[in-house]
This record gives sequence, structure tokens and C-alpha cells, in this order.
Amino acid sequence: MTLKQLQVFLAVARFQNLTQAAEALFLTKGAVSQALQELERHLGVRLFDRVHPHLRLNHEGARLWPLADEMLQRAEAIERTFQAGGACFLSIGASKTIGNYLLPQLMHDFEKDHGWLPKAQIANTNRLLELVEGYVLDVVLLEGEQHRTDMVAEEWLKDEMAVVACKGHALADGKAHAPEELAGQRWILREPDSGTRAFFAHTLGSLIAPYTVALSLSSTEAVLGMVEHGLGITFASRLMAELPGFSSRFSIIRLTQTFSRTFSLCWHESKYHSAGMDTFIRFCRAWSPLSR
Repeated sequence: MTLKQLQVFLAVARFQNLTQAAEALFLTKGAVSQALQELERHLGVRLFDRVHPHLRLNHEGARLWPLADEMLQRAEAIERTFQAGGACFLSIGASKTIGNYLLPQLMHDFEKDHGWLPKAQIANTNRLLELVEGYVLDVVLLEGEQHRTDMVAEEWLKDEMAVVACKGHALADGKAHAPEELAGQRWILREPDSGTRAFFAHTLGSLIAPYTVALSLSSTEAVLGMVEHGLGITFASRLMAELPGFSSRFSIIRLTQTFSRTFSLCWHESKYHSAGMDTFIRFCRAWSPLSR
């Protein structure tokens, strides 16, 4: 059994397609197919069910996945130990609110303390969980809840949500309004797979239903642009209110009740914890944007 065979196995497991796996590995489709057959022959089991044009990971393949991932992580750790600086390798993800408003400072502070940077990817909560399940990302920072039984999640930071409107909005008068007073407003919200959208639906949205969603957008910046031009109001993290120029472009509609949520650290329960992964998790547990 070789590391190349395990790399091929992981790529096929992620893409469930020989052609896409070959493209990701810069190999021919024939080379990928041969390496996979050699691995299955060596182990004496089939790792995939062939359902043309896809290869579906079966029970034996699911058993191998975390073990193969760990083996390759350890091999990379050996290589990096003897390379310049011995820097660790880590792939992290952050949902969009965290990625836009907390991740830059967190990455700056982490590099200052440890002398290296993990690779980072920003996406919505659902996409990040898919990448964790596929062992593409090691650790993710989420603003949304996750209910997958194969994930480990621990509370990280607290966040408060606010209703954001354009300057001069009739309800942005400094008074505290009951949520029911928002009935009839048009909403500009994040896409359905985002943590922010899910939190809105389960909290404020349930108090004012039925409500009208004028636009669903995958970019927080795009949502704010629409709100600034008076196309609707939105539900967003108060972290945005700390940005330069926010008060000159937007107003916050005060409500009689608060809506708080918890950001979380999340990883796959079968994920091998490399030294870099443990270092990053420990750092996040102790880190606060207010302590720097």
C-alpha cells in the first residue's frame, strides 16, 4: 500500500467520480483507476459501489476514509518537520459573518503568536460542513447550528443580532419596537443555507411570520448594498456596526427583545488531530476580539 494509493482513494471519495479525481490530482483517469484497483486488491475489499458514472463510498470505504486521512496528515507532518521553519499545515473554514468580521484579526493574532498561517476558506455553513465531512477542512468556525451526528462542536463566542435599515428609516427612531411592528417590512436576507438565515427563521422570523423576502443573496456586502438603497431591511450581526462608516450609511432598528447566538468550533469526530490542529483549537478557545 502506498501514499499515492491513499491520495487517490481520498480524491475519489470526495468527488465520487474518477475524472474529477484525476483532474484534482493532475493524473490521467487510467492512472487513478489503476491505483484504486491496486489498493482494493491489496486490502481484499471493494471500497466503492460502482453506480455509473459515480462511485459511491461503501461501508469498507467509510472505514478507511479517516484512517487514510490520518496517514497522509502524518506524512505531511514528517515532511514539514524537516522543511524550512517546520511550519504546520492546516486547512480551516469560516462562515461568512465570521470570515468577514472576525477572521482577519484572528489570523493576524495567530500568526503573531505562532509564526505561521493556516489556509482559510470562507463559505456558508452548509458548504463548510460538507468540506469537513469530506476531510477537506480540518476545523471550521460556524455561526449557524449544525445537527450532524458525526461532528464535534463546541461553543466559541457570543454574537448579538440586529435589524439593520437604511438611514432615515421610519422605525429607526431610537425607540424600542416590538418585533410585531416589523410585520409588512420587506427583507433582504442571506441565502437559505447560511447560518444567519437559519437563525432569522427560527427566532425573529417566527415572531413576524408571514414575512416577505424580497431578495436572498450569498454576499453580506451585497445585502448591505441593497439595504443602503432602501430596498428592504436585514437581520445581521452587530459586529458590522463597528465597521468604519456604518453609522453614516445605516441605522439599527431597536427591538424590545434581544437575539443572541453562539459561534462554534467544529470538526469531524474521526478527524486526526495534528499538532497544528490542536494548536489552532487551543488558540481559538483562548482568543477574544476584545482581548487584543
